[in-house]
Amino acid sequence: MAQTGNFKSPARMSSLGQGAAPASSGAVTGGKPREGGLKGVDFERRGFLHKIVGGVGAVVAVSTLYPVVKYIIPPARKIKNVDELTVGKASEVPDGKSKIFQFNEDKVIVVNKGGALTAVSAVCTHLGCLVNWVDADNQYFCPCHGAKYKLTGEIISGPQPLPLKQYKARIEGDSIIISKA
Repeated sequence: MAQTGNFKSPARMSSLGQGAAPASSGAVTGGKPREGGLKGVDFERRGFLHKIVGGVGAVVAVSTLYPVVKYIIPPARKIKNVDELTVGKASEVPDGKSKIFQFNEDKVIVVNKGGALTAVSAVCTHLGCLVNWVDADNQYFCPCHGAKYKLTGEIISGPQPLPLKQYKARIEGDSIIISKA
């Protein structure tokens, strides 16, 4: 004969003469009942485990991302602003040629015309591109938008709003020295 229903149902237990199955009292080891039964025990454990796993995940994420962020955002360079700086040798800028040097936070283009040095900012005032010296035309040319400047940095033509910033340049011995104008 096949049985139906719960094998330990109260009806079955009473028919066997053993009485009803005891109701869950929420007892724990030691025989002391837990207040409120077992309700909430699993949730407390789950919450604790979620916090532990989340904390470990956060530590792993931070320890992984920290070097990446340090690589992407390099430390700020501290450039010492000076009034005068030796930037190179006179032989680096032969007659009719130019060279760009770093002076404080600006790039400066030095042009040698017959032994006389002229220095202006190498950064176009339109969009910040670097200008080139065109000796045949005796002018600076910005390749980005065609801006043209005179040897002294004054505007000839183009979309630039301001002339190039001027600097002083001189030769002492074999050194090129740039200073603020």
